[in-house]
Amino acid sequence: RSKKGRIRREMFARLRTNRFMKAKGSDSAAVVEFTGRVQRMARVHQYGLKDRPNRHSREVQYSARQLLGFSRDDEKIIESLIILAFGSG
Repeated sequence: RSKKGRIRREMFARLRTNRFMKAKGSDSAAVVEFTGRVQRMARVHQYGLKDRPNRHSREVQYSARQLLGFSRDDEKIIESLIILAFGSG
């Protein structure tokens, strides 16, 4: 059934909003990360770790779901933009 997949997509779509993410930067790095309790939940689902849905339940093994990340095409586009930026400077 497609309903189950649609519900999961909708559930994790809210995680990508500004409310749950924080950006940090320094001279040598830029980082965007989840904040607060959402950070743990996102890590469990991203990598397929074990976690307890609530304090009184047993541990559950979650399947890995890519919530955030770059595809190979995204990486190539970013790489070419960086090379272009350095080449024009």
